[in-house]
Amino acid sequence: MSQIPGYMTVIEAARLIERSHAQVTRYIKAGLISYKTVGTQYLIPEQAVKSFECPKRGNPNFIKQTPAKRRKRA
Repeated sequence: MSQIPGYMTVIEAARLIERSHAQVTRYIKAGLISYKTVGTQYLIPEQAVKSFECPKRGNPNFIKQTPAKRRKRA
């Protein structure tokens, strides 16, 4: 457990939101979870973890085309 009240480590946050610690680190780097650094360690406010909603899976830039909308190649 983190030594600072009201904050938790990446591993603790990962357990709560049921993701890997690497995924939580990616969320931090993407700006989806607020954090503070102490030395080289990320500390995440408990409130940020409790209010966090995991983004939908997949590539958000991918637009699925239906067969009717596909262009025919000449």
